Order: sequence, then structure tokens, then C-alpha cells
Amino acid sequence: MVNARKVSKTVRKIEKHIPALERVTTYQEKVHLMVIEVLREESGRELAAAARFNGQEFDWEKHNYQFRKDYVNTPLKELVNYARKLYGLNNLDEIRDRRAAHKAARSKRIEGLNSLNGNFDDVADEDFESDEYDEDLEIED
Repeated sequence: MVNARKVSKTVRKIEKHIPALERVTTYQEKVHLMVIEVLREESGRELAAAARFNGQEFDWEKHNYQFRKDYVNTPLKELVNYARKLYGLNNLDEIRDRRAAHKAARSKRIEGLNSLNGNFDDVADEDFESDEYDEDLEIED
């Protein structure tokens, strides 16, 4: 007869412990990903502008997915060469600065959208309040 307790222990998947620092992305990998993201953003902006000029749609999600897929295994040196040739970014410091500019622009856009949503709520509240006052008015025929 098989012991049910023994079976359940062997069936359970054993989780292997991996120390935190071994799970963290290395500095070189982070730099590589940063360069990819700068090139992705720059090329996307350029291609989106060209599409707008030609009256076409530009699919950012498709671009982002395909770009990352195409360049994830490209060596860092080659990516930096693309940055230099295509966008005048001559070294990692200039690429970092561009990444910071992208992040700042994105934050500003998000902040602007959030303030628009907040303003919309305020306007909607004002409209609702004015409706309440309208009920108090008597209309003479």
C-alpha cells in the first residue's frame, strides 16, 4: 500500500532558492537594454513622423515588440555605433542623457494627461452642480 503523504511530497514541485544578487540583471545587461531603449524610442519617433507625413498610421506597440526582438542579441558595440551614426550620440554618456530626456518627456506627458483627467472631473462636477441649481429655478411660461 502506498502512503498518500509520501506521494504528495514527491508530486509537489520543489522550488529552488536563488539568492537575490544572482537574480539581478548585471550592469552590462542594464547598459545594453538602455541603449536598445534609446534606439527604439529614437527610431520610433522618426518612423512615426514619416508615417504622419505620408498620412499613414504608425503602430507603436508593433514597432516596440519587433525592435526589441530584432536587436536584443545585438552586441553593445554595434548598438553604440548605430546610435553614433544615426543620432549623433557619440558615447554612453550621451546615450544616458538622451534616455533621461525620454523619461522626462514621458513623465511630462503622463502628468499632462493626468491633469486633463482631473480637469475633466472638475468640469463634470461643475456641470453637475449647475444642474442642481437649475432645478431651483422656476420657469415661467
